Amino acid sequence: MSHRLYIITGKGGVGKTSLSLALAKKLANEGKKVKYNSFDQEDQTSLCEELKIPSLHLELEESAEIYMGKKLGSEMVASWIMKTPFFKSLFNMIPGLAHMILLGHVIDLLEADPDLTIILDSPSSGHAMTMFESSHNFKEIFGTGLLVEDINRMHRFIYSEQNLQNYIVSLPTKMALNEAKEVRDHLQSLNFKNTEIIINDCLSPLLSQKEELPDFLSIKNSLEKEVIEEYKDIASKKIPHSLGDDFQSVINDLEENTIGVLS
Repeated sequence: MSHRLYIITGKGGVGKTSLSLALAKKLANEGKKVKYNSFDQEDQTSLCEELKIPSLHLELEESAEIYMGKKLGSEMVASWIMKTPFFKSLFNMIPGLAHMILLGHVIDLLEADPDLTIILDSPSSGHAMTMFESSHNFKEIFGTGLLVEDINRMHRFIYSEQNLQNYIVSLPTKMALNEAKEVRDHLQSLNFKNTEIIINDCLSPLLSQKEELPDFLSIKNSLEKEVIEEYKDIASKKIPHSLGDDFQSVINDLEENTIGVLS
């Protein structure tokens, strides 16, 4: 796996964070310089320290202040501007601006360190779409200027097939996979070519246990197998989820199964 930026997205509760952490841990154990990033979600620094996973947490206001400081040539002026009520409310009024600034900060870090790889644990797919669309929208709004120059630089990075890989995580149900396909198709319409759907197979490990299980689980497993077969041209990659007693063992099990499937 040789990309610089991996973005993991999907609906809430499908296993994005588990997969992102496992991928970061696997790459780190293989000797790569890698960091897990929770983007605009809850800070996972404590969890990453517990799991011995290198992490990077970015705060929106800090990222915006760094960005403006570079443009204005003064960190002091940028700090003063960020404290004004107008700029604080601006991010609430235009959420795409926040996503673009955070993604821009991630790309700045990657360009500054050619050896670094970042695993971006993206918000749910709806917010992820806002993140991907924001740069296009702002480019059309402003037309020219410093912001557009920065957007073009971002595009040169994220549109390089060598740099970016997107994974959309889905549960093995028709509704979930149809939604994942819509996200993939939209990203591909924006020319993000390296975009794949990954099925989180939660049930099979449970059914492989020796204990006798209720019939409804066997029925559900049969239905999921049918769905996986029906959607095999859409989602050809499947990761068996772990049944570990704690999150540490879940991540360890996923780590063992992740790279072989994704690479």
